[in-house]
Amino acid sequence: MLAIAAGYAESVGAKGIVIAAHSGDHAIYPDCRPGFIHSMGEAIAAGTYEDIQLLCPFIHQDKGKIVRIGSELGVDYSKTWSCYCGGDLHCGKCGTCVERREAFAQAGIPDPTRYQN
Repeated sequence: MLAIAAGYAESVGAKGIVIAAHSGDHAIYPDCRPGFIHSMGEAIAAGTYEDIQLLCPFIHQDKGKIVRIGSELGVDYSKTWSCYCGGDLHCGKCGTCVERREAFAQAGIPDPTRYQN
């Protein structure tokens, strides 16, 4: 996916692509670990004419910190989506829904998400 994003970024004149991998992803997803992100960033820069940069601003942050940062920036979290199951509402049960709930609780910020369960 990152290679596809890099090709698209170059085709539209973008200077970089952003991945929102965070510290909680490291144990679960090997492609979200700092070593992989660093290596992919080097490959993308070397493999594009415009030296496309891979940015990963949250790689050392937990989701609670990310929620706090977004809140400070005025993110309307009611317009964001995390659920892997699809549908009209977040399922409330999948891993990303559970992590989303935990992040809001950790941040001490009310979760505006409507969940099925």
